[in-house]
Amino acid sequence: MHQKTILIAGLGLLGASLGMALRGHGFRRLGWARRESTRNAALELDVVDESPAEVDSLLGRADLTVLAMPIPANIEFLRRHRAAWQNGAVVTDLGSTKSSIVSAAAEVFAGSGVHFVGSHPMAGTEKSGIGAAFAELYAKAEVFVIPGDPEATAKVEKLWHSIGARTVRIDAVEHDKLVAHTSHVPHILASALTRSVLSCADPAERARRFSGCATGFRDTSRIASSNPVMWREIIENNREAVLEAMNDFDRFYEEFRKLIITQDFDAFEKDFADGKALRDEWMAYKYRK
Repeated sequence: MHQKTILIAGLGLLGASLGMALRGHGFRRLGWARRESTRNAALELDVVDESPAEVDSLLGRADLTVLAMPIPANIEFLRRHRAAWQNGAVVTDLGSTKSSIVSAAAEVFAGSGVHFVGSHPMAGTEKSGIGAAFAELYAKAEVFVIPGDPEATAKVEKLWHSIGARTVRIDAVEHDKLVAHTSHVPHILASALTRSVLSCADPAERARRFSGCATGFRDTSRIASSNPVMWREIIENNREAVLEAMNDFDRFYEEFRKLIITQDFDAFEKDFADGKALRDEWMAYKYRK
């Protein structure tokens, strides 16, 4: 039986975790990263089976390529290496926005016989780099897939299903609007919360606030520790949808403010209960068997 060959370009948290998850699933795992130290670590950690410095020959061997770099780097990689893929190859990515890369791929691969199918796993941590990778990252995760060629789309979905993820097909523009609400704005809010609590000019007050923060602050601020450069690129690529989602947040936040000002704590309790019920419903959905 022909062993499928997958190339993971970018061996940080997301790419390396995918390589780990694919152990024993019948793939020949090729890996590439700009840094030699990362490529060597990928071999030592059994993230991939091969990881040479030269990438074009790897692209020529790959049945399926997964771009696991930041969004601008993924697009640059497509354009720079467009001639290296074999006819019939399938390319996907792990980026947090889809409109820009789907558009770029359509231009790059027009008439080439190479098929691009965007995907976005709703999985990650606030950490980055190959040292933070783990095989279970994608288990039971939702993966949004931007459908293209039917056969290529099925191959990408099969990849995700093989490691225990669930796939949901969605249009690229609708995807970007959705994740602005579910992922991008929450990261902005976590950063704003952290700054509002811990940014104090007075050293004594700052020390008191540090001592006064416990698990509630830890849980709500966790993703403020995410990579700032990566999040600058994500927000820059999804600016309009993020601003729209921020307006929605402003509306609910201001409603709480008004209820506190007017001392309408019956309504405050009702709104707070609504938030609890929605989160409990989401938890039941997310962790269903």
